[in-house]
Amino acid sequence: MQEDDGTQKTERTSSRVPDVVYRVADRLGIGALEGTALRIWVLTRVTIFVFAYDVAWMTQPKSKYGPHSFTMLWERWDWLRYQGIAAHGYTGSARHGSSIAFFPGYPILLRAVQTVLRSYTVSGLAISFVAGAIATVALTRIIVLEAESAFGRDAEGLEKTRTAVREGTLLWLFAPAAFFLAAGYTEAPFLALALPAWLYARRGRWLASGLLLAGASAIRINGVFEFLAIAVLFLVQTRPRTLREWLRGTPLLISLAPVVAFFGFLYWLTGHWNAWHDAEVQGWNRHLTDPVHSLVNTWKYAFGGRVLPANAAWEYQLEMIAMAVGVALLVWLLRKRRWAEATFVGLSVVSLGTSHNYLSVPREMLLWWPLWAILGVWTVRRPWIRTVYLCVSTPLLFTVAYLFLMGEWAG
Repeated sequence: MQEDDGTQKTERTSSRVPDVVYRVADRLGIGALEGTALRIWVLTRVTIFVFAYDVAWMTQPKSKYGPHSFTMLWERWDWLRYQGIAAHGYTGSARHGSSIAFFPGYPILLRAVQTVLRSYTVSGLAISFVAGAIATVALTRIIVLEAESAFGRDAEGLEKTRTAVREGTLLWLFAPAAFFLAAGYTEAPFLALALPAWLYARRGRWLASGLLLAGASAIRINGVFEFLAIAVLFLVQTRPRTLREWLRGTPLLISLAPVVAFFGFLYWLTGHWNAWHDAEVQGWNRHLTDPVHSLVNTWKYAFGGRVLPANAAWEYQLEMIAMAVGVALLVWLLRKRRWAEATFVGLSVVSLGTSHNYLSVPREMLLWWPLWAILGVWTVRRPWIRTVYLCVSTPLLFTVAYLFLMGEWAG
């Protein structure tokens, strides 16, 4: 059994697995730890799709004798925007905030895959499946770094690292909003680029990091958050003094090119430099609000009686829990002086916590890789955390999935 960059090569533990699988895994750098995480990824996808299949059959009226269309169950909310952009491009007159609030990276990818699979919905699910697998491998390696720092690299530390990888991946995939890693949304594609970008930055490979981060920035504005986090990491790791040392980090600026290009395109389309922000305000009431009023507004939506229907009010209760987790994570990272990770999480928490109300925070939690790495390590030291977490989070996950599949607001 060999090691490469802190991860183990695939172990030939079963003669039933064709040797070509091991050769491909070795070529891709997928070792035993990543293999464990990938199995969890695949099994949890089976769980999600079985649940969706059940919903398709069980939610029909008694007068109906066939299921809902399985693919149509996934065509909800933001997905319709992505599909519309992929099929027809941008328009400045679209309803509900207009489609220009969505970055072009994912629709471009969706259009490309659709030319092969001939179905936008199937293409979206396929993209999320493959991108999620890539993100799972990258998250595994991040958890390995966290666990090796906590437990060392001796035999006992290796066993604890294996446990941390298994638990951290499992908790991530059973997060309340983890359903969106399976749906045709941007979380999985973003993470498939953002997490490797972080790993390359940890190794000081700034050009590779910048190129990957450019892809992530073309998909979500969070790419800018990670650019700033990696810029902090660059300062902490290299402590540049001379011009030559500073220039080593310039490839990271590549990551901003898609954002600049998209905002320039929106100016051409609308004649306004703040068109993206205006679309966010128009569609989702996302405008700068002091954090106290943001909390109060969310509380009214969550517990305001007749302000919102019960199913929508429940979602805002979940938003408040997710924001509390984000604030706690940020405080912990700052106390540990993990400045780069605190920058990424902090920008996310502040941007969502200073809007009119909390919105899509549980989905944002999926992007906070320090949270899942830390929880993976903590569950090794305190196994009861895993039990409590899964008992609470699993019903939340399937409630969110049910709301989405039924066309109700799910964050």
